[in-house]
Amino acid sequence: MFRWVGIAPLGIGLTMLAFLWGSPWNAFPPLIFRIFATFTAIPFVLFGGAILLGRTESAADRMETLQDELERKGLSQNSGPAAPATGPTRGKLKCPNCGSSPGAAEVSPHGDVKCDHCSRWYNVYTA
Repeated sequence: MFRWVGIAPLGIGLTMLAFLWGSPWNAFPPLIFRIFATFTAIPFVLFGGAILLGRTESAADRMETLQDELERKGLSQNSGPAAPATGPTRGKLKCPNCGSSPGAAEVSPHGDVKCDHCSRWYNVYTA
């Protein structure tokens, strides 16, 4: 989508150049205006062409670059904050809705669990 932004400056520059050098020599604009306006139109053409035809970094390339940067700084995916070491014991957990224990239900890493009895979700760290 970003590449389509280059159409406007490219079109402005090309239109200006076509008008300047396509008009008859004995008509407006005089040669000095043609030269000056050409130097004004060239950056428009170059900028628009660079945006439209230039190489953009894909999301996957950007993600790899960011991961490499994090690893260089000593921050990796495994060095984040660890889960609480002293979580609640399984026998003391009770569903805040119905009071039953979660039984053999799986607890997510964030502590969310679905009650086997009433099928409501709750968090074991806040319950």
